[in-house]
Amino acid sequence: MRTTLIAATSVAILLAALAFTNLHAQQSPPPRAGSPAANNHGIAVIDVTFILDNYNRLKQQTEVLKRAGTDAEDQLKKERDALARRFEKMKSYKVGSPEYKKEEEEIAKGKSDWELKVARKKGDFAENESKMYLTAYQEITRAVKAYADRNGISLVLRFNGAPIDQNNRDAVQMEVFKMVMYYHKDIDITDPILAELNGRAGGVATQPPQRPAKQPPR
Repeated sequence: MRTTLIAATSVAILLAALAFTNLHAQQSPPPRAGSPAANNHGIAVIDVTFILDNYNRLKQQTEVLKRAGTDAEDQLKKERDALARRFEKMKSYKVGSPEYKKEEEEIAKGKSDWELKVARKKGDFAENESKMYLTAYQEITRAVKAYADRNGISLVLRFNGAPIDQNNRDAVQMEVFKMVMYYHKDIDITDPILAELNGRAGGVATQPPQRPAKQPPR
């Protein structure tokens, strides 16, 4: 699942919250073996987009929202079809007759009410989706802070590890202006954060999905 413009806007609001986590080394517990801090980096990177796409709790919530959207769409289609049938029936009345005028007014009102209902449904689903992504991002932020505290990491930067579509002008532009130009795989904490989040959601930490290899720059 790809993030939408609404989700991207919500995520952008809290981007600064993840970028810098100031810690005091003397207050941090000793780093665990195998962690980025064990290599004395003190810096880590994380692919937030990948986590959002593979966060089990968010995926489950999205499926529920999709089903609700499908149900609402089916109901709206039924109401639209009912209005269409009334319109066809109105044609059997004599134009200008009391029956014709009454039906015409009721159909016009029904159409207006239907369009208003459609707009409200769209707004409600967009708001719910935005809240879901914002909550997920806040959970990621807390998990990153806890991980950084445990491992003596003082700076976490966000990056996008997805392969670049050279035919997509926007994707190429984002690649050119990205903040992280290079990182060593040892400081990438995406997988442990995702495993921790999914472990909380399902009770057991799951193996992170395989990420596509990003082509090195030429």
